[in-house]
Amino acid sequence: MNDVSHKLYIVHCVDTEGPLYESLQESFTRLSDIYGIELEPTKENLLRIQNQEIDFDGNEVNIAKAFSKHLINYNDNWKKIDLMLSNIMSYEYRSKFLDSLGNGIIYNWHCLDHVGYDSNIRKKEMGYGKIFEYYCQKIKEHDAPDKIYWHFHPTAYSKAAHLSSTSYDNSYEKLHQILSRRVIDNNWFPVINRAGFHAIRQDSSFFLEQWIPFDYSNQSLLSKCTEKTRRVGYGIWHRAPKEWVPFHPSYEDYQLPGNMNRLTTKCLNIGTRENLLDDNEIEFAFQNAQEYGSAILSFTNHDFRDMSLDVDDIYKRIHTISAKYKNVEIINSDAKHAMQKVMFEDIEVTDNKIKLKSEVILEDGLHKLIVWCENGLVFGSQPYLAIKTISGEYYHDNLYEKKVGFSWEYVFDKSSIEIQEIEKIGVASNDKYGNQSISFPIF
Repeated sequence: MNDVSHKLYIVHCVDTEGPLYESLQESFTRLSDIYGIELEPTKENLLRIQNQEIDFDGNEVNIAKAFSKHLINYNDNWKKIDLMLSNIMSYEYRSKFLDSLGNGIIYNWHCLDHVGYDSNIRKKEMGYGKIFEYYCQKIKEHDAPDKIYWHFHPTAYSKAAHLSSTSYDNSYEKLHQILSRRVIDNNWFPVINRAGFHAIRQDSSFFLEQWIPFDYSNQSLLSKCTEKTRRVGYGIWHRAPKEWVPFHPSYEDYQLPGNMNRLTTKCLNIGTRENLLDDNEIEFAFQNAQEYGSAILSFTNHDFRDMSLDVDDIYKRIHTISAKYKNVEIINSDAKHAMQKVMFEDIEVTDNKIKLKSEVILEDGLHKLIVWCENGLVFGSQPYLAIKTISGEYYHDNLYEKKVGFSWEYVFDKSSIEIQEIEKIGVASNDKYGNQSISFPIF
């Protein structure tokens, strides 16, 4: 009998965006946007596409897959999502695919806020925290081991909800509104990132480096992506490591290993048209676990389709391939736990946990917020400051360093905001191990 000495952590991320509707016209608009093909939007043409009966210059299979009955059969209302979740979040369903420790499937719900848009033709659920709070409730209802993490779509110039850009620079107002509300209203701050459209750029790279220590966005492939697409640059990770092991990115190039503090790891797609997790990639993940002692096999899909088809397929393939690697345990895991186990010793994670303290004082006639680390160190250069006013407005601002890396302050005055206008203050930070501390000073 082989000694089980290696571990492969299975991390199922879900880009959690709520209901999605697509009209027949919009399906053909996507055909044009993605492939540059103009066709009359009819049910007959859609069926011909699905049956590969139209000449697309050798791209018939890929286009048929992109517009297959499964991929365009969207969960277009909450009732359909409820029905899906009642199945896949059940104990019986999770137990279909037990890991080496006898534990069932764990989902990592990366919740998105649809806000800041002028049009919404895909009928997405609009509003701060709507999707986040729905999934918090579902986890409670099912007494689930699942976790909720971060997902963000930068806003396109058109401010259409069905489109997305890659620019954090152009989206900071929306971004900080979401984060400030999460801290104040939900006592929550992101520790894991899943990039919208899998796209990181230098601006989002620097943002993550300030606040979020773990990132599941790398979509490097063993094989080259050959699909013809007009969405050039979305999720293209051709320079990044192909191994299923996290790496520290470079300041100069977020796809290359370097000396940034955060950790980026590989996460491929299931149940969609490109960058798919195939058997070669799964085999490679097991081989990485043997070579390095542990690795993370991570994959992602969306909640706006019936996830059960994708889940059944991918977990069956993982379990089939695992039979060839008797010395590798497979462990169903939440995203943070997997990063901690693969990259740190347990004693590092537990003994150095960050603990923030904060208080509002009156000094020299000025009201000041004082923040300090009672234990551990912040990830990035300072904690995240969120403020809610009595009139219901939310703000984020930076802090001034008292002792770099250890303590900070913020002055409430006419240049910032007067203390009597404030209802609640929240200060949040992670550490490099993925531990978190949130403090709400009394004043």
